[in-house]
Formats: sequence, structure tokens, C-alpha cells
Amino acid sequence: MTLFTQELIFGVVGGLGLFLFGLTLMGQGFQKIAGDKLRRFLGTTENPVLAAVTGLLLTVVLQDGAAAVALVVGLLSSGLLRLKQAVCMLLGVNLGISVTVHLIAFRIEHYPLLAVGLGFLLYSFGRKRFTRYLGYSILGFGLLFTGLDALLETMKPIAGNILVPGTISRFGRLPVLGYISGALATFVVQSSTATIGLLQVIASQSVLENGLRLPLLPAALPFLFGANLGVCATATLASFKGNAMTRRAVLAQWIINLLPSILFLLLLKPFSHLVQDLTRGLCALGGWLGEVFFLIPAECPPQQAGLISREIAVAHTVFNLLMLLFWLPLLTPLLKMAERAFPNGRLEEDLQPDFLNEKMFDTPTIALQLATKEILRMADLALEMLHLAWTAFTQGNVAAVREVERKERAADSFQERITIYLSTLLSRSLLTAAQSQYLAGLIHVVNDVERMADHAENIAQCAEAKIDEKLPFSETAMNELDLLYNKVIAICKEAYRALADNDPAVARRVLEKEEAADKLEEEMKQNHINRLNRGRCWPASGIVYLEFIANLERVADHAVNIAQVVLKGKERGI
Repeated sequence: MTLFTQELIFGVVGGLGLFLFGLTLMGQGFQKIAGDKLRRFLGTTENPVLAAVTGLLLTVVLQDGAAAVALVVGLLSSGLLRLKQAVCMLLGVNLGISVTVHLIAFRIEHYPLLAVGLGFLLYSFGRKRFTRYLGYSILGFGLLFTGLDALLETMKPIAGNILVPGTISRFGRLPVLGYISGALATFVVQSSTATIGLLQVIASQSVLENGLRLPLLPAALPFLFGANLGVCATATLASFKGNAMTRRAVLAQWIINLLPSILFLLLLKPFSHLVQDLTRGLCALGGWLGEVFFLIPAECPPQQAGLISREIAVAHTVFNLLMLLFWLPLLTPLLKMAERAFPNGRLEEDLQPDFLNEKMFDTPTIALQLATKEILRMADLALEMLHLAWTAFTQGNVAAVREVERKERAADSFQERITIYLSTLLSRSLLTAAQSQYLAGLIHVVNDVERMADHAENIAQCAEAKIDEKLPFSETAMNELDLLYNKVIAICKEAYRALADNDPAVARRVLEKEEAADKLEEEMKQNHINRLNRGRCWPASGIVYLEFIANLERVADHAVNIAQVVLKGKERGI
């Protein structure tokens, strides 16, 4: 290997690595700054336009179109988004990538190292959470442009060679070749931002070394359109092992990105002229504003190398903006076509975890929300088991006992899967103190819900004993059990509601109702003793009666534990 080849490989690998690492740091920093607001923000996506804006801002926060696409697909797979919301957000993701592309176009060679130093200082010595994560983002910003500078230096000798201009010229003569190359490059790198940034660097350096520009934009556009299509490959990968909804969204995204790009390939020259005129107009406007308001001497048009980079950024923005405006009115027929292509809905087994999605580990707020939703599904399962056990006890239904046993095995599986999910999230993700405390509380809640399911099985066993031994129960005893059962069910529902809404007021009501249930239990035990003394209770029935009461009491106690997790979380500001 020659020294030139070695320097070329090291420069490209190192520069691209710094670029991608900088993108990652920026995304993580913005994510931490957003914090739990991300969950509430995703709730504003009911309107298609707002959903598209949400996708745009999500891409800006993550600083990675591929990560944003994977996140949207994961949210759809987990049931947190509807299909129309997800498709609109994917349209916004395409436009959001343009923000970083424009940042790359405005070369800031003198500031990356300053950003690295400033970001490090803020992250290392900042006392407030916002300050530290702002430093994290600034550090990533600096590394991103440091990587770009390294790529630019590495590309200088290549751009002076006939290979690069020759290759770009071939893209102009054979647009399909550039289109496929852009799609493959994005698929390999898994970042359309990196692919387009590399295109900007190569195009700029080609202008510096060879003076090319006028034929360069039409030649670069097919590669740009291909990079836009390459994002669909990321969505396809993210949808593996997904459900029908995710497959519909991925199909819709392929159609959304593929058809307009083919149309624009046929209109390369007029689109190139439009972009060049628009870029010059924007440069003139920006120069005039800078001269009038900031006393900055106007440089318009900018240097040729800078101009081609900006033209690529403007082309990306205009293309995706036109695509957004075109598809928004056509969403309904598009989604109907996707539904016809994948007609089967969600027919998965109800007794399997549905919301746990490891692709969300990079977004702890969402991952914790998904775990909470899964725990609430498990809690509904425990309630179903209690209802079945009560049905078996009151109606002598042996099939209900068998169903309780089946669901109890499912509850054990839920507990294991959710606990592993939360433990993995704790080990892989960078959690805030509040998120760590909330995660610990969720692990306690999982165990409490599992114990509720166990007590439901115990009650089913009481029912089976009553059926097998034909034990008699007086009408008074059955009325008392019915009253306690309904009170305990109401307590459980309130506890689950407190967890779902993170509502301390509801949690406090759980504690109050549990005290009332304790008093009723004591009265029932005393009434039972009185019946025994009067000879009105069969001894074997009395044992089952007390066992039934004890299990209902334990269920109420675990509901109180869940309510206390909510109250402690609010005390800590979670």
C-alpha cells in the first residue's frame, strides 16, 4: 500500500467517523435537552401538517434522518402512532434532513475547534442539566465540521484527478447511475446526511481544482435524489419483525420517495436552472440583509465552491418541500392502497408483549413510556384473571379456572420480558437521574402486578376447591365476598389509572380506598367468627372463605404499592 493510498483511506475513514460521531453527539445532546417534553410533543401529531412538522423537528433533534425514520417506524410498530401520523412524520423527516445539509453548505472553517473546546467545557463543568447537554450538542457540532474539514483535505488530491470529475460527468450522462449510486451509498452508510455531505465536499473540491460548476449541478442531482431514496432502506430494515402497520408505512414511504424522484430525473435541466436562480436570489437577499442590519459586506454570488454546495442544499430542500406539498392532499388514497397491499391487521397473540421495542433504547423517554404501556397491558391481564377467578367461584365454571392458569403463565412471561427490557435499557442508555428512579419504580410495579396475577390464581384454586368439594356458602357470605371483590377491583383500576396518567391525586385515592377495604375485611372476619359460633358455617367452607379474603387483601396491598410508586415519583419531580 502506497503512502498516498494509506493517507487517503485514513483520511476518509477518520473524517467520516468524526462526522458521524459528531452527528450522534448532537442528536443525543438535543434529546437530553428535550427530555420528557418529547412524549408530550409527539401527542401534537394529529393534524397532518403538524405531524410533518413533528417529523422535521424530530430529525433536527436527532441530527440523523436514519435514526428519525427508525424511531417513527418503532413508534408505529409499538402502537404509539397511527399510520397516517407516521407517514406524515416520514414526509417531515425528509425535509428535516435539509437543515443539516444547509449547515454543511455554510462553511465555517474557523469555528469547529472553538465549538469542540466550548462544548467540552460546558459539558464537563456545567452545573445545570441544560448547560451540560447543550455543551454535549456543541461538542458534536464541532466534531461534525472537524470531520468535514478532514474529508475536504483528503479529497483535494482526488478532486484534482480526472476520476472524480469524470465520475460526476458520467452521472450527468447517465442519471440512473448517479441515482443508484446515491441510494446505495446511503444504504451502506445508513445516513443520508453523511452521503449528501460527502457529495457537497466532493463537488466543492472539484470546483476548486477544476473550475467545474455549470454542468456539475445537473450531474449531482441524480445522486442527491438517490440519497433521498436510500432512507427507505433504513425504514425497511427497521420494519423487520414488525406488523402490518409498519409494512404499510414502509410501502408508503417507498412510493412517496420513488415516484417524485423519477419525475425529477426527467426534469433535471429545468430543475437545475430553478435551483441556481433560487440560490442566487437567496444569496442576494442574505447579503443585503447582512449588509443592512449587521454591516457585513455582501459577497454575492459567493465563491464558486461555496455556491455549488449551497445549490445542492437548496435543491434538497426544494425537492422535499414540493414532495411534501404534493403528497399531503393524496394521503388518503395512498394509505388505502397500502392497506390493500397489506390487508391483515394486528392478529398477534394477545398474551405476548406488544410494546417492548429495543430500537427505542436511544430515546429513553419513549422506551420508558413503552415499558409503562406494556405494564398496563400486563395489569389488564391481571384484572381479567381476577374476573375469571370470580366467575369460576360464583358460577362453578371449571373452564374459567383453566383460563386463569393459562393467563398466569403469560403474566410470568410478561414479568420476565419487561424486567429484561428495563434492565437492558438501564445498561445501554444514558439516563437522567429522574429517568433512572422512574425505571426502578417500574421494576417494582412489574413485580407487584405479577403478584396480583399470582393471587388471582390462588382465588381460582379456591374456586376449584369449592367446586370439587361442593362446599356450601351462605347468601350472606357470598354478598360480603362480592362487596369486597368489587372494592378491590375498583382500587386496582384506580392504581392503574394513576400509573397511566402519572396522577398523584388518583394515587392518594387508592390509599384512602384501601383503608376502607381493610375495615371491611376486618368486619367480614368478625362476621365469619360469629357465624361459626352460631353453627351457621361449614368449617371447610370457612377455610376457603378466609383464603379468598386474604388473597383479595394482598391484591389491594399491591395496588397500594403501585400508587406509592407514582407518589414517590412526583415527590422526586419525575
